[in-house]
Amino acid sequence: MTQSLKQELEDTGPGSDFKEALHMGDEDIKDDLTLWIQQIAEGNRDAFEKLYRAYQVRIFRFLFRMLGETATSEELTNDVMIAVWKGAAGFKGQSKPTTWLFGIAHHKALNELRRMKPVTVEVEKAGAAVAPGDGPEEALTRSNLRQDIQHALQQLSPEHRAVMELTFYQGLSYQEIAGIMQCPVNTVKTRMFYAKKQLQQVLQKGGLEGELL
Repeated sequence: MTQSLKQELEDTGPGSDFKEALHMGDEDIKDDLTLWIQQIAEGNRDAFEKLYRAYQVRIFRFLFRMLGETATSEELTNDVMIAVWKGAAGFKGQSKPTTWLFGIAHHKALNELRRMKPVTVEVEKAGAAVAPGDGPEEALTRSNLRQDIQHALQQLSPEHRAVMELTFYQGLSYQEIAGIMQCPVNTVKTRMFYAKKQLQQVLQKGGLEGELL
């Protein structure tokens, strides 16, 4: 967790005993997001730390694939977590907690996209780590494919990019995505259809054939 986020929580969170809650050891975290949000609403910093550990990487990857900039995505990830800390009491359980959480991230990503100039994605930082069993040739192929897909995603509209990200990378249902994007489920399905079609065309223009999605 970054120092700026720690300081923001120190300044805005309820209560004062903050020294130990941000230094938990790594452990197998049982995902109970609804409970964590309820506890955060009561000022429980231990619950916030658990939520942060469980979702910080997922939120960052979502924002990175939307924005294509590492520094901006890191900053907005902290902004999302601060919004969770400050706004947990506003979660009433009317949607799934992941819908609420990614809804915050999606809103911040769209606001940033409206402000940003077009950017070139930092492809060397976009992919996951190379699989342990990969040899040099397989690793290069895997890396190149990640770069090609990342470049192709950046050519989609923000709405289409978000649907692809939330479906294939985050594993959310169309119902959940509709809640995040605040649109009907049928709109999500339509966006997915055109996003897959457009992405396939972009990849084929780059020399990648076959059904990749």
